[in-house]
Amino acid sequence: MTAPRENPRLGIFPLCQYNRFMAIYDHYAQVYDDSGQIAFSIKMIPYLSDLLERHPAPGHSMLDLACGTGTVALSFAHQGWEVYGVDGSCGMLEQTRQKAKQAGQTLALSQQDMRHFVLPHPVALVTCLYDSLNYILTLADLKQVFRRVAAALMPAGVFMGDMNTRITLEQVWGNNTFFVENQEMAVIMRSSYEPRTRFSTVDIIGFVRQEDELYTRFDEHHAEIAYEDREVHGALAEAGLHVEAAYKCFHLDPVDAETRRIMWVARKPEG
Repeated sequence: MTAPRENPRLGIFPLCQYNRFMAIYDHYAQVYDDSGQIAFSIKMIPYLSDLLERHPAPGHSMLDLACGTGTVALSFAHQGWEVYGVDGSCGMLEQTRQKAKQAGQTLALSQQDMRHFVLPHPVALVTCLYDSLNYILTLADLKQVFRRVAAALMPAGVFMGDMNTRITLEQVWGNNTFFVENQEMAVIMRSSYEPRTRFSTVDIIGFVRQEDELYTRFDEHHAEIAYEDREVHGALAEAGLHVEAAYKCFHLDPVDAETRRIMWVARKPEG
């Protein structure tokens, strides 16, 4: 993909100007928080605070990579951090923009590919949350993402990113159908898992209530891959990032064979 031109005013890409990014989440974004997904981000906020006590960042600037609807990014902005939000979905960024406006917070938002993103200057912290890294479907691309993360961090900067393990994709999601419904929307998710490739696919069918009491339908196809721990560790190291810890997500315990989600913490060397 050829990178679009920078915005001379912000030094980053204009919000939702380009249409060459993946379409997933563009429609789901409008009901994402209401479908219950916001609970993960709310739970993540105090956990990140605990992690930063153990793995302090060398400043108060951060990038939330694959920022989604902006819950975590807005929390950091509220705490006085300089916050950048990057996401591939225009719909997600629009939700973030609206929430930032309502909260009176300032975020620098841009629609970019995780494999090729750029920032106007290095930051002290990069987060990539809610298994967004599992959406990077090849090891070569995962390494490229980590190279961009390393480039975005200032010396001694910290990266924190969580990933689903094979247990989650195979046993929790597996081959199942999930259903979420309230007065404003209904979402059906059909998942399947292929052990040989470690691929999990989810087909989402959503119905969103409109002002005329009718419903509009959207369809999205999502895919994740479960990486081995050694693959992730190696990809981080190859990008020049030193792995400081791999935790059971939402805990400070080391991972084991039954871990469903791993929080990776890595640091860019000071040199």
